[in-house]
Amino acid sequence: MVHTLQGICIQDNPNQSVKQLKKHTQTMLNNIGLYKDVVKLNKQLKSEINWIVKESNGPVETKRLFELLKRDAKEVCGLPKYKDCTEIKEKSKEKLKSGVYTIHLGLEGTISVEAYCDMTTDGGGWTVCNKYTNILTSSGKYELRVDMIDKNKKKWYAVYKTFVVGDPTSKYTLTVGGYSGNAGDKLANHNGMKFSTVDQDNDQSSGNCADGQKGAWCLQCDQEILNKILCLQKIL
Repeated sequence: MVHTLQGICIQDNPNQSVKQLKKHTQTMLNNIGLYKDVVKLNKQLKSEINWIVKESNGPVETKRLFELLKRDAKEVCGLPKYKDCTEIKEKSKEKLKSGVYTIHLGLEGTISVEAYCDMTTDGGGWTVCNKYTNILTSSGKYELRVDMIDKNKKKWYAVYKTFVVGDPTSKYTLTVGGYSGNAGDKLANHNGMKFSTVDQDNDQSSGNCADGQKGAWCLQCDQEILNKILCLQKIL
């Protein structure tokens, strides 16, 4: 085993000096000490598990305890679960780039979603809206940011300090308010509106505002339709 490990060091870096080889060997020895500790802890863990099996009140209780132990192991050994892009940014020790990250939604983070995170706009940590937005906004207090560029390449934005998308029983009712920005408050009339689809006409227009669209929150069909605008959200 020793020759094998040293052989790896020599093969990967054949030009190293004896002094360097000694240093690398010492590092391996230090790591072996850690591995020995792991083996000792595993033996202790095995002993404790055997005690649980022996002392528990039958297979039903044993199975329940093992399920709890497996859940604990996932929490301890698994990768951290972040519920939005803001949390990813805040917990990272490095400067992150905008891109696709995995966020975990639901009470226990059981819904894994690939989401685009904007790590530069207005301090970064913004999650681009997606079909799980209602689950996300139910887990905390969020604000909405809408960014647009017109045909003359002029940039416009709107920020809403209050942004909530209701659950399915509310027909995904939109709650939005606290506007600031330079784009104008285009969503004021949509506050309190239910979400319409081609087969669910929930708007207050005589027709269905979702016709020709994927879906929309709107009071009248000639008003701004939120889902056509790129929207970002950030926890406060």
